[in-house]
Amino acid sequence: MLEIYNDWILVSSVGLMFSFLFIFEPYGWVMERVLNFKPFNCVLCLSFWCSLILYSAIGVSPLYAIYTAFIAELSYRKLVSE
Repeated sequence: MLEIYNDWILVSSVGLMFSFLFIFEPYGWVMERVLNFKPFNCVLCLSFWCSLILYSAIGVSPLYAIYTAFIAELSYRKLVSE
């Protein structure tokens, strides 16, 4: 049971990390000039693919990448709207 809680804390924190990454000004500059293509210019795409690779590497279920992407997208929309 404790492992499930640890996984969900990991999923939530990685999702929030990706949403804050898109608000971070230096990443915005790099994204506009160098990485102006998918999956680097979309919060949902970048958080899904990077977390899928990360979770596969550390032994967490790769299906959690879907939840990470949704958390990142929804928190990014909330951050941008305020």
